[in-house]
Amino acid sequence: MLRGTLLGHEGLIWEVSLYLRQSKMEIKYLFFIVLSSFLHAFYNFLMRKNGGDQYFLNGIFVSAALISIFSTLISNGYSNIPWHNVPYIYGASFFYILYQIFVNKSYQRGGNISTNYPLTVLSPLFIPIWAFFLLGEKISVLTAIGIFITVLGAIMVQISKFSLSELKKMFMLNKDYIGARFAITASLMYSFGAIFDKYRISTFLVTTYLSFIISFMAMNMIIYMFFSQRLDFIKYTLINWRITFIGGLTLFFSFLFFRLALQKINVSIAVPIRQVSIIFAILFGVAFLKEIFKFEKLVAVFIILIGIILINIGL
Repeated sequence: MLRGTLLGHEGLIWEVSLYLRQSKMEIKYLFFIVLSSFLHAFYNFLMRKNGGDQYFLNGIFVSAALISIFSTLISNGYSNIPWHNVPYIYGASFFYILYQIFVNKSYQRGGNISTNYPLTVLSPLFIPIWAFFLLGEKISVLTAIGIFITVLGAIMVQISKFSLSELKKMFMLNKDYIGARFAITASLMYSFGAIFDKYRISTFLVTTYLSFIISFMAMNMIIYMFFSQRLDFIKYTLINWRITFIGGLTLFFSFLFFRLALQKINVSIAVPIRQVSIIFAILFGVAFLKEIFKFEKLVAVFIILIGIILINIGL
């Protein structure tokens, strides 16, 4: 009887310790998502600080590609590559580069990181819409409410004052809001990239997958620079190699931490948590770029976060 009781207690202690270990593991991956969000906001801050310069953007992708290739070589990650899945990685990289180009254009048009960045991370808004129109999937009431709230927050974070005349300016393609339109287009491109990204990531080692996707992005960026006749980016990169290397290192680890987390945490949990990058972007803009961010805009940002959480809960 006493032996059974002791074994029962030992079993209970083992179950509790196992639960604690699993909880710690989950907290670790949640931390990875938050850290990835911070790094994503940081290299966007670097791009905004450099005025959305295409040379800098290209330089950080080349730097990140070299870092990812080196990390894959030392981990022997280029063995047993499922080559038939590589085209899907290229598809993701193509849309992700379009995302980066449109983000940069939004900053070139004078947009602040504290107001434009929230619009560049609205990709979760589009995914259920694609599912509805392309796959015939039904949208739940909660998801529909989330979409409406997110759109409302996106409008509120951009318009200078809440009035019908300002709404007309935004939707009638007024030049005052061209930066916002580039930012929203960036989110649209990212949502397409995410479809390719999620499709075959599980068939690769994380480091191998990163080396392919970042290298493809760097290659696409070089092609873009070639056709825009801005090939002197190499000279710019060499002159500004320190800040370019920091940007590339930041981009690499932002990609790495998020994809490590996706191996253990559901996308429906990971995506809303990653939107905390909006808060980091606002802090960078206000603290280091001296951007003015009113309380009304902060309310709008939280409305966006609530909307995205509702979208993912309703999926």
